[in-house]
Amino acid sequence: MKKVVIVIAAVVLLSLFGVFATPMASAASTGKPVIAVDLAHGENPKGLTPVTYKNKTLTDGMLDVLTQYKFVYFGDTKYEDELGIKDIGSKITYDALHNNNVTMLILGQPTSPFLPDEIQAIRKWLLEGGHVLWVAGDSDYGSGVKTQQFVDSLLDQLNITNLRVDLCSVEDAISNAGGKAYRVIAYDDPWKDTPMRNILVQNLKHDGKILAHSPGVIAWVDNPDGSGSWHQLKPNLKPQDAYVIVHSSNSSDITENNPPAGKAYSAGSTGQFPIIAVQIVTPKGKKPDVIIVSGETPIGGYEPMWTSEYYKVPLDGPQVISNIFAWSLEMTKKPETSSSSSGSGSSICGPALIVGLAALPLLLRKKRE
Repeated sequence: MKKVVIVIAAVVLLSLFGVFATPMASAASTGKPVIAVDLAHGENPKGLTPVTYKNKTLTDGMLDVLTQYKFVYFGDTKYEDELGIKDIGSKITYDALHNNNVTMLILGQPTSPFLPDEIQAIRKWLLEGGHVLWVAGDSDYGSGVKTQQFVDSLLDQLNITNLRVDLCSVEDAISNAGGKAYRVIAYDDPWKDTPMRNILVQNLKHDGKILAHSPGVIAWVDNPDGSGSWHQLKPNLKPQDAYVIVHSSNSSDITENNPPAGKAYSAGSTGQFPIIAVQIVTPKGKKPDVIIVSGETPIGGYEPMWTSEYYKVPLDGPQVISNIFAWSLEMTKKPETSSSSSGSGSSICGPALIVGLAALPLLLRKKRE
């Protein structure tokens, strides 16, 4: 009997240290999270490298600041030397996303449409769960009209999130840079019900001010495929698990520069308007995805939100974007469950303990014989 007790104790101890854990459960990700930036649809890399003005560096580049991430990109190979990061394809493919372990994909103001197979690649990647997609739109000024169309068409075809960029613009005659209403100074001020809100507002030095240079405004639709009615995004009127992260000031207003007219917001409306919104969506049986939709881009564009100064206005741009990255990755983690909970995918002890217990009758039987 003493030998039996020793064997059982050994099985339990081995289970606690994960010897009998499945390869999937015991595999640990030791590398940096990978962020892929799309430069294959007319976007530019401004902000990845230092932002300068008259040979003066105004903002250190994202690649120099966010060293906790590994950056790669889709697009022309010419950027490899300029940026010093890996080109993973001339267009977006599932294999490139999967084989490079991409955790976050940033689409910053595309000026050409996405191919159907690219959209399907992004959708397949998102349905794996545990990923972040940032889709940045624009105002309806100039070529921004097409960007709005490309972004909303992409979001319709992904059929995953209710968030959309409405077909109008936000301006602010008071909260702006250099006295121009289209150079909107917005604020990092997440809705109070945003989970783990503290991550999004940490280390701000300038009241969460961030540049939204001629931004669009975020709305939502009844169904992820784009069907149904359009709605303004408000705390008491929103899709499930959606939150506004950055909004304009109370002195901002909705403007129309080019047709068609906005579907949720009307020209002349005043007040706070959503500039960056997120929705947490969870594919069945998978980890959550975070979908970020913004009316301005964190990278690229005429002047990205990454900027830390504009027309002598000090900004929290780099910190706000850094916070959003960190928060988004935190949201993709599957909620922790008790190690005693049956069926827990996060516990390595469960499967091993079951093996140990299953072996117990055999051990006892051998002893009796």
